[in-house]
Amino acid sequence: MEFRTDDAQLLALWIAARLLGAIREIEDREDQAELLIKAQMLLTAFVLGLGPLGSDQINPAPPRTGPGRVARFDA
Repeated sequence: MEFRTDDAQLLALWIAARLLGAIREIEDREDQAELLIKAQMLLTAFVLGLGPLGSDQINPAPPRTGPGRVARFDA
């Protein structure tokens, strides 16, 4: 099945990845837990916000990118 994403979803995914990376640098367990909860919320929102492409929009060719093109991935 293929899913579509938009720039806002990808930005939230990037922020979640940054938060998870920042956890390693923090020694205080409470601060780590707070960042982990924020990352979890962003990742949950990302997964719940995925929308499947309709069968008429699915291209059986493998994903390709280039100028002005958006990559699509099978899940």
